Amino acid sequence: MSYKTPLAIAVAAAALSSTAAAVPSVNFYGFVDIGLETYSDSTSNGTDVYPNGGSDDPNNSSNRNTDDRQFALANGVQSRLGVMGEEELDDGWVGSYRIEARINVLDDGGAFARTRLGWFGLSKGEHSIKVGAQWSPYFEYSAWNTHRSEVQGVGSYFYITSLMPGSVGFGYRNDSTINYTYGGGGFSDSPFTATIALHIAEDDREITVGAQPLETESGEAIVVDGEPLTQGGKKELVNDSGITAVTVGTAATFGGLTLNASAIQSVVIESDAAKDADLDVAEPMIYSLGAKYVVNDQLDFGFAYRGADRDTGDDDFRHSSTIALTYKPVSKLVLNFGYANGKDEDKTERQLDNNYFGSAYYQLSGERLAGFEFEEADYGSDGKTQAFLFSLRQSF
Repeated sequence: MSYKTPLAIAVAAAALSSTAAAVPSVNFYGFVDIGLETYSDSTSNGTDVYPNGGSDDPNNSSNRNTDDRQFALANGVQSRLGVMGEEELDDGWVGSYRIEARINVLDDGGAFARTRLGWFGLSKGEHSIKVGAQWSPYFEYSAWNTHRSEVQGVGSYFYITSLMPGSVGFGYRNDSTINYTYGGGGFSDSPFTATIALHIAEDDREITVGAQPLETESGEAIVVDGEPLTQGGKKELVNDSGITAVTVGTAATFGGLTLNASAIQSVVIESDAAKDADLDVAEPMIYSLGAKYVVNDQLDFGFAYRGADRDTGDDDFRHSSTIALTYKPVSKLVLNFGYANGKDEDKTERQLDNNYFGSAYYQLSGERLAGFEFEEADYGSDGKTQAFLFSLRQSF
């Protein structure tokens, strides 16, 4: 036994050492972000400036501010917790993963955590694949040019991307996506990079089937705002396609200048419910052409032109143009300013006459940031929306 024990220990130690080397790295991170916000809205048919972190998810802001309040505490970009890591595999391949949740720190009546990112990755050299909930490639290759603020400043971007169905709408993160990228991706400074993404079952458009009309005692249909009221029925998807959208994006960098382009095309296979209702399910498409020019470490400029085709017939085109700049006068202070406008061929839709935005961030310490952001969207006769946000962030 005295001779076997050292050998057994040596073998076990070697095995444990080999196993440890193969274990993926684990890196925890996150931050707490809370702001004080004022928000005003006089629009009559929709807005692209969202209160209280709506840019992260316009329909799920946990402590949403409103036009009725003077001000409110805001989640801003929403606090978050995450874990990420990677593992070296055979033949130069690298496996990676990331799980990130947005955390509700203000409203105890809402869900504590919601998925923000969650994907597996595999890469080798210039090639990489990601599967799961991840950054929208359209955002990487389009908003990167002009989106410099954390919360506000994307009114002209939402003016276009809001026309897409499901999680490809608003164009921040996509819930269920398979993504292949050559190069570093849209956020990188790779000399050339390109991405193609397949969005799986992300079209959530529905139709109500089997609903019965509501009638008066005399048997007349009850109509409100020109539409008959109904009751009962059930919701059915109108798109049965497995792949419900395709995104492509590409960028090329020449010194300080980066040129990029991106597009999303909706894909539809009409469901039986849609066919029975004789629906013509639209297949909208959006695209973007843009550039960013880095003058030096203190100054850069960005431009983006975005268009949308609603695929609804006549007058279904919408576009916007955005310019922005970033200036860093001192090492701890970053200033961002921008302007945009947009038009819709359908005169009954909102027209983005003017969109002003800006922000200032000051690094109080290595892990603490103070920020100020503002945005105004002017829709002419349809009204105006404004948001002002002061925030503090503690990272860890």
